[in-house]
Amino acid sequence: MSASSFIVEPLGPHHDRAGFSCGNASLDDYIWTKARKENELGYCAVFVLTDRLGSPLIAGYYTLSAHSVALSGLDTAARKKLPRYPDVPTALLGRLARDLRFRGDGVGELMLLDALKRAARSSRQVGTFAVTVDAIDDTAAAFYVRFGFLGLAGHSNRFYLPVASIERLGLDGRVP
Repeated sequence: MSASSFIVEPLGPHHDRAGFSCGNASLDDYIWTKARKENELGYCAVFVLTDRLGSPLIAGYYTLSAHSVALSGLDTAARKKLPRYPDVPTALLGRLARDLRFRGDGVGELMLLDALKRAARSSRQVGTFAVTVDAIDDTAAAFYVRFGFLGLAGHSNRFYLPVASIERLGLDGRVP
């Protein structure tokens, strides 16, 4: 199945959360036991990748929520351009996982690009300087760095990508 045949939609009660397995116990447990509740409580928005609208199959999922990071964690060039508040508003890409059945289908990239697009669009409604991620391991860290994410000082696994960089990629619907 090619990446172009998938769609992203909000997590719903019809999605087969129990049938999902990415091979990482914490990410599997999250979708099985916590995602629906946290989504309903407004702690995060959970989006799932399916093979067609309304399908119960979950090929992958990601979460987005409001977040902030310390201004001191940003690179010097970014800090110089920003107001001197101690914290910087961001959107947190809290989790991103792909079912093992879809390894090599490009679904991780598809979900990341969709998340970045949503975050950039929402930044026009609710101020957001960047998208932040916490890489679960070195492989995930390399994945995010490949898309231009920068390391956040003082955190070995936390990265950020300024919304301006997303806009330059043309992912938010604006012309780069």
